[in-house]
Amino acid sequence: MLDHTARTSLTTAFVITVMCTLATQASAQDPLWGGDLVGRIDSLALASIEGGSVAALSIGVKRGGDLLLTKGYGLADIENSVSATAETVYRIGSITKQFTAAAVMQLVEAGKIDIDASMTEYLPDYPAAGQDVTIRHLLTHTSGIKSYTGLASWAPKKTLDLSDEELVDLFKDEPVDFAPGERFLYNNSGFYLLGMIIEAVSGESYRDYLDAHVFGPLGMSRSLYCDERPIVPGRAEGYEQDGGELVNAEYLSMNQPGAAGALCSTVPDLLLWTSALRSGRVVSGASYGQMTISGTLNSGDDTGYGFGLGVGDLGGNSSVAHGGGINGFSTMMAHYMESDLDIVVLSNTASEDAGRVAQTIARWALGLEVAVEIPTTEQVPIEVAEDILETWRRSAPTH
Repeated sequence: MLDHTARTSLTTAFVITVMCTLATQASAQDPLWGGDLVGRIDSLALASIEGGSVAALSIGVKRGGDLLLTKGYGLADIENSVSATAETVYRIGSITKQFTAAAVMQLVEAGKIDIDASMTEYLPDYPAAGQDVTIRHLLTHTSGIKSYTGLASWAPKKTLDLSDEELVDLFKDEPVDFAPGERFLYNNSGFYLLGMIIEAVSGESYRDYLDAHVFGPLGMSRSLYCDERPIVPGRAEGYEQDGGELVNAEYLSMNQPGAAGALCSTVPDLLLWTSALRSGRVVSGASYGQMTISGTLNSGDDTGYGFGLGVGDLGGNSSVAHGGGINGFSTMMAHYMESDLDIVVLSNTASEDAGRVAQTIARWALGLEVAVEIPTTEQVPIEVAEDILETWRRSAPTH
């Protein structure tokens, strides 16, 4: 959980842009399932699309063995009028991080990585500042290494196909933000380095490792490293808002996100993934337990983040979740433990808040208060519960 200082820095009074016209309400309700919940999800998704602020959404909702919904809304490709479906392939941004973390834990189980060893044991050419940074620090965003996506020097180069060496050169000699373990600060450099470590110890490229040890064994046939060159049937185009209109998203070389955010997937594949991850089909139960326990700082304070997964609570329902934001795409997937509820929301519009959509669906399904049921195009001041703020913070975008 967040410490008091971090909590109070996230104000409980927000002005947000929402995208529909139904009145807000904040009364508890009975948990919804079946047709009633599907109808609300349909209304929520279509309101965003018909309002012109979102090109497409694909949504999946599952509770235990009961698959309620896998469905697409809107256009995966506006210029060619291609409709989104449940099988539309989206860039998933920082949802990638849990795949990276699971790959690291597979290699820990194989005796090839020591989670508390220095990162320089596996990347010996990294500067001396890395000697005090462990694999655990990289996994939990507590390394203090500068995040390359926050550097002014990165912005002019984001369209270039940089090598690992060229990309790491952007941040390796930058002053650290803090000593390892002193603070939590969301960091893409750490997960990019983890991808390099996976390659160093496995002898396989990051993409080949995931194909051989995750996607292939699980039958995730629509999941892949997001290169632009291969033909990927059903791949969505990405969009963003410009002056109230949708335009094509700015170009980003997809070799740059790497193990921090370069994967593509679909709603059915991600529902399969989250079930397999917690059932022992990817890593052991002990490894999954480490991934889903909040990290701690040197002070003993919890970070609210495990290994590639945010750890939180929604109205008394323990959750593990992560969102993603990458040029033209916004994504969220969450698992609520006590109710065995899984929600996946993928959008091909950067300005859409997939986390908001996913959490609204979760609150309906769990019978919790819903501050804004369906979005509108107005800026509306609302009171946001602290647990919502905490979840939004944990799902910070990749780029």
